[in-house]
Amino acid sequence: MTQAEPARRSRPAALVPATYVILRREGASGTEVLLQLRQGTPYMDGWWACGAAGHVEPGESFWRAGVREAAEEIGVGLSEDDLEHVATLQRTVALPYPREQRVDVFVTTELWEGQPRAAEADRAAEVRWWPLDDLPERVVPHERRALEALAAGARGALLTHGFAQRLALIAAVGRNGVIGDGSAMPWHLPEDLRFFKETTMGGVLVMGRGTWDSIGRALPGRRTIVVTRQRDWSAPGAEVAHSLSEALLMAGDGEVFVAGGGEIYAQTIEHAHRLVLTEVDLEPEGSTRFPEVDQERWTETRRQPGSGDIKAWVTWDRR
Repeated sequence: MTQAEPARRSRPAALVPATYVILRREGASGTEVLLQLRQGTPYMDGWWACGAAGHVEPGESFWRAGVREAAEEIGVGLSEDDLEHVATLQRTVALPYPREQRVDVFVTTELWEGQPRAAEADRAAEVRWWPLDDLPERVVPHERRALEALAAGARGALLTHGFAQRLALIAAVGRNGVIGDGSAMPWHLPEDLRFFKETTMGGVLVMGRGTWDSIGRALPGRRTIVVTRQRDWSAPGAEVAHSLSEALLMAGDGEVFVAGGGEIYAQTIEHAHRLVLTEVDLEPEGSTRFPEVDQERWTETRRQPGSGDIKAWVTWDRR
């Protein structure tokens, strides 16, 4: 480095640390683990999770945090010396917010004092023993990774989740930027529906409740994750998330297609790697618009001419 080159110091990325405690025992059908059914929290309610878990406090070790959380959440006493390190899992989602940069340490033990129970009834609907080789369907995705590592006999494994996640925004956009009126699609374009199907088949769709309602059903051959603030909402074929970060945690690694509506497009366009846009040669009325495509940040890499009301199908890649 010369004097003309100032030192370039980047701030280290902040990681949110947490410890997860897996109590295990031998049952009639093999190894069983204690899981809690989350409720009353702002995150992953209705999903099964490790018996106890929580953030590591300043000055606290991962092991000490596990002992504390087990006492607080399931009412049992643990010894740090009895905790075995199963895995360390670093995770993120495609939104690079500090709160989404996490490192989770999973520990396990067969030794404890007291009877496990839901000690924080406002945060856990119940605790239950589950066969390790027959876990419930709705286990928090990154916790399932660690439980599967435990089932495979892992000790000290290093896992990651979400680092290969990429966002592709897909939308049909009128000349005036309108994509809808907030309740229904402003056009019926069979050719574009076929294009949407071919592009997203086999993938993961993330959409808001309004977009789901405008489609009216789950689309075959794809996972559909619906983001809604309504806690009791459900629909056949829909996986429900109550925040965008929850939806992306559920989506996992690989390309995720963001399919609307306007608010979700606005929250994700700055973090997307690809835009797949249908240019519609119409100017419908409507209050929902697609965000402006800043051509200093995006490069048009493919243009396929359409016909009729479809001007073209256009792919943009981030510069």
